[in-house]
Amino acid sequence: MRIRTYKPEFFTHPLLADLDRNSQLPVRISLMGLWSCSDREGRFKWDARRLGAQILPYEQIDFEVILKILTDNEFIVKYEVDGKAYGFVPSFSRHQVINNREQESSLPPYHQPDLFSTELTRVNTGESTGESTRADACSGEGKGRKEGKGKEEEKIEIDLPYESDEFAEAWNDWVIYRREKKKKLTPSTIKMQLKKLGSIGEIRAIKMITCSIEKGWEGLFEENVSNVTAINVPSSQIFRKPQTSDQYGI
Repeated sequence: MRIRTYKPEFFTHPLLADLDRNSQLPVRISLMGLWSCSDREGRFKWDARRLGAQILPYEQIDFEVILKILTDNEFIVKYEVDGKAYGFVPSFSRHQVINNREQESSLPPYHQPDLFSTELTRVNTGESTGESTRADACSGEGKGRKEGKGKEEEKIEIDLPYESDEFAEAWNDWVIYRREKKKKLTPSTIKMQLKKLGSIGEIRAIKMITCSIEKGWEGLFEENVSNVTAINVPSSQIFRKPQTSDQYGI
């Protein structure tokens, strides 16, 4: 295991606190342990038994359960290369300053799917969600392609929760809007936002996207009469209406 650093905000992270309380398992300390088990790139071998012995040596806990909780909540990612399983901590580089003397990673990298390809599509119809100029805004590679310097990108399918063109158009507007604000959506954020949008109904989801763009917010919020509800905020927490565009954003 390696020496790692932890910011004060880590100990007041609301979601980690909820996971600890709801699961009755040491999820937070396990995540800290995974940082110490990860190499300088945030990668580790996916071996629940070994990781459990290193991180929780005196606990009789199935560490695979904790790994699943952290994976389901997108604190870590599981991936496979040549039939072998590995783990990756997406936020690792944002929190750690690595000693230059630390050994280089010997584990294969995790390649995130490029959800900002030239053709943003949805699985249920396979048709493009926008015109080529709009797709270029999503990909961010328009200049390179026009000059013949960019390589051909693969067609990536995104499973939108609704089949209508209205929702596909609204979602495409949201992707472009975030890119224009220089807050490009990450694959994990896209996955979470689409999941939440799919749970509130199509009409409500479209209104939420439209409202967030009109208000200049960087997160998806639903404006009600008495308060604003944000995607990915526990319903038990009540927040005041955002005063700036980046408050409570995801």
